[in-house]
Amino acid sequence: MSEPTRELTTAPVVTPLAGLIGAQVDVDLRHIDDDVFERIHEAFLEFVILVFPDQRLSPDDQLAFARRFGDLYRYPHSPGMEGHELVLPINLPSGVRRGRWHSDATFDERPPAISILSARELPSRGGETAFANQYAAFDTLSDGMKKLLARMDAVHDASSHRRPEEWTTHPVLRTHPETHRTALFVNSEFTRRFAHMTAEESEGLLRYLTTHAHRPEFCYVHRWRPGDVVMWDNRAAQHYPVLNRPEGEIRRMWRVTVAGDRPRFDARPV
Repeated sequence: MSEPTRELTTAPVVTPLAGLIGAQVDVDLRHIDDDVFERIHEAFLEFVILVFPDQRLSPDDQLAFARRFGDLYRYPHSPGMEGHELVLPINLPSGVRRGRWHSDATFDERPPAISILSARELPSRGGETAFANQYAAFDTLSDGMKKLLARMDAVHDASSHRRPEEWTTHPVLRTHPETHRTALFVNSEFTRRFAHMTAEESEGLLRYLTTHAHRPEFCYVHRWRPGDVVMWDNRAAQHYPVLNRPEGEIRRMWRVTVAGDRPRFDARPV
């Protein structure tokens, strides 16, 4: 007997999950038409991260959904699954460890735009992921700080991944290519210093910004459930993998990533 599919509607149910970021969308991602996709896209731009519960995606299903948003991104130096090289297995270490807030691969000249993570195997407890809204991080800065940052660039590198030779420079403030809103665009994982400044000179302001970026009121913490698919906008969010699960227990995910453009800030003073 074939598995029943959910009834399609042109307006899937979208339920906000926190004050400033995140919504749950109840829909079967294997069976969406163009109208349903457009509502998902609108919700994604509004809420920055979306949670789709109770999914049963194969690698091909996850790739097909991701391709609706654009070309796919291949992670440098990270092999994909055999037979599905654009599906990246994410198997985090067990135990209690310290993670870092970040946007994915900002050391790249064109960092990925969207990440889509599918839960495949979960621990008995722990292993959450936190997300922080970088529109809110920008909006709550003082006018004086916004004016200062509008002229600044920052150097991002992959030294935390033992590849310091991979680096690039991005504006500290970023204009989202679709919403045209401004987001703060520095993170503690990959941002090393401000352009034309030493690391020592950059340290105080950079620490302030990378801490301000994830104030609790900007955040949503997702507790994973079997079948969850979560997608987030790397252009307007940071995330933090919470490494707090029992020793020896597995948290196994599949990630598919949508390619992005070169970050820019359209309101930069001339």
